[in-house]
Amino acid sequence: MTQVGEAVSGEGILVLDSLFSGKIRVALLTKLLLNPVSKVYLRGLERDLGVSSNTVRLELNKLQEMHLIQVQEEEANAKVKHYVVNQAHPMFQTLRGIILQFVGLDQIVDQIIMKLGNVDQVYLTGELAEGRNSPFVDLVLVGNVDRPYLYQLIEKVEPLIQKKVRVGVFGKGEFSEGMMVGGKWMKMME
Repeated sequence: MTQVGEAVSGEGILVLDSLFSGKIRVALLTKLLLNPVSKVYLRGLERDLGVSSNTVRLELNKLQEMHLIQVQEEEANAKVKHYVVNQAHPMFQTLRGIILQFVGLDQIVDQIIMKLGNVDQVYLTGELAEGRNSPFVDLVLVGNVDRPYLYQLIEKVEPLIQKKVRVGVFGKGEFSEGMMVGGKWMKMME
């Protein structure tokens, strides 16, 4: 029988052990892994997470030490730093999968979106798009969608993910990204 230490390298155990200790770290990972192309700033994270900048900075430093995030300086102002997830990290896909399962998005994609077939674009909005846990999954679907069938699929997936799915449906000609100005959102599929 394989022991945990045999199945995961020493460095891997250290990463896993320190990875999931703390609500702030989980919130940061959720925010970054849900939308891996996003750039986040210290002050924005302080505001979004409702904690001091020092607390956020300490967690960012720990994630940087694990090479899970990278720091980039703005060209115009070297004092302004933003943080991005390191998509080249060997655990990136695995961690992203864990976060997607945690918020239930993997089930939504498998059980709803892929079965509808005529969906051109999918946007995640609301608290999950901001990287915060929520009892709701807010989606915007763009395409030719059979609404009664969509609602049947939603009824089936909600018990699986233990979250309420709220969805707005738009036809191709009815929707533009400009409609989503002001709120946090993330494009999931195109």
